[in-house]
Amino acid sequence: MTNINLAHFQNVAESAALLGNLDQKLTVTDTGALQTREASSSLAGKLISWHKLSSSEGTAKAQDQGAFRTALQDKFGKELGDQAYKHACTACGYTDGKAHSLTAEQITTGIDFAVRHKHEAEAQNKSIIEYFEQNPEQLLTVGLTRVNGSKNEINKLIANRTSQDFDNNVHGKVEHELAGAFKQNLRDNMSDTELAKVLDFVKSYDPVLENLPALNELPEMVQDTVKFSAMIANKADVNKMQPSNLSIVFGPNVVKDDSLAPMEQIGLIEVGNKFFAALVERELPDDYYLRIPKND
Repeated sequence: MTNINLAHFQNVAESAALLGNLDQKLTVTDTGALQTREASSSLAGKLISWHKLSSSEGTAKAQDQGAFRTALQDKFGKELGDQAYKHACTACGYTDGKAHSLTAEQITTGIDFAVRHKHEAEAQNKSIIEYFEQNPEQLLTVGLTRVNGSKNEINKLIANRTSQDFDNNVHGKVEHELAGAFKQNLRDNMSDTELAKVLDFVKSYDPVLENLPALNELPEMVQDTVKFSAMIANKADVNKMQPSNLSIVFGPNVVKDDSLAPMEQIGLIEVGNKFFAALVERELPDDYYLRIPKND
């Protein structure tokens, strides 16, 4: 299957939209180009059996769908890319996985969903940080971010991102549910490009040189995760969540490479956790380890 950059899909779909033809069917060529798909009836004069024709059409449609799905995953990450693809299929009246023609409408619908979803996830995580800033007593909860909240409540929070009245919209220990929503937003919305950027910093990081990137050089969701972690770690004398503990929670979602073999993944997790812990430590007050003994 030929991989095409999502921007290519977007440009072609936008051109079709400008012409008022969102129903335009598109196909990926063997050379990796995206072009309009001719109707099957145009092949009527060819000496080819209906069975062979329909089989060929089905294969081509499946390849077109796979290329679009892969492009969404490459741009937005596997989790959000899959969600956007499935939403686009459903919104256009298709069943996910069924061979159907790729249309300009499906492309614009999938991209719009992913962009909106990511923006809402980032905004919700900022609102969660603001909630804890306004309710600092919640930061004292033992095991904050490590203890799992109710999955049902977390799903409701993510499904209803427009509501910011967390106290009245969460039935349970609100701090655990909010921390759970924060974690899931991070896990589901880090794009491959963002992960690759963090991975480059990790590869060049030397604990002796302490050559950490500036916080504003990191992807926005990572910046917010470091900020949230520092808020929690600053109360570690009560909540028992030091930077090393928080790195176990957040590190694997910030530093990962799905292309690695399992044993290489384990090594990356160890290095990535140390990198994340160092980022958090840098944000803590100078007297932090005078108040709270460091975990070894």
